[in-house]
Amino acid sequence: MDADVPAGTFVFFDFDGTLSKRDSLLPFLRFTLGTSGLLWTCLRASPWLIGYGLRLISNNTAKKHLLSIAFRGKKISALQEQGRIFADLVLPRMLQPHMMARLAGYQKAGCCCVLVSASLDIYLLPWTKAAGIDATLCSSLSCDASGQVRGGFKGANCHGDEKVRRIRAFLEKRGAGTSSAILAYGDSRGDIPMMKLANRAWWVRAHSVVPF
Repeated sequence: MDADVPAGTFVFFDFDGTLSKRDSLLPFLRFTLGTSGLLWTCLRASPWLIGYGLRLISNNTAKKHLLSIAFRGKKISALQEQGRIFADLVLPRMLQPHMMARLAGYQKAGCCCVLVSASLDIYLLPWTKAAGIDATLCSSLSCDASGQVRGGFKGANCHGDEKVRRIRAFLEKRGAGTSSAILAYGDSRGDIPMMKLANRAWWVRAHSVVPF
């Protein structure tokens, strides 16, 4: 990290491919559904996954259908318990050491470190609490009044422009604004709006970071 970053600077991190080495959603699906369940889910969701791969439909649409097929009708409390176990046992093995060292440096400097991810709160929230991250802005599953997953998202998928909307709302709640000192780290095109909002931003690679 930069040695001259003042305390109170807001630092926004993507998770998948940024703090972690790779996507975390498919490993979580495998953890909860088993290998055969994951394969069956991906097969049923293949029209939307292929459409996304060909850029014919959005990330939001493809992911909504995938999560609906995977989790519709399940109890959110059971998924949250699986998320806590996944965060404790699996996520630590997926982290990028050089980025976790950067995160620790910003925390030591007194920065406000925030995770901004399209992945699910059911496993990211317990992980960020354990990691001492100040706030978590991410995607949530939609549930009915009885706590059963309906499919799709509660609110919007935290991807692309939605990341900026969440960050603006977070800063407003904190009594800050986009004129505040803002840094950002990402690794994909879904992070570009967030990175454009920042005063300074970096692309994350496997063993390094490069300026945005």
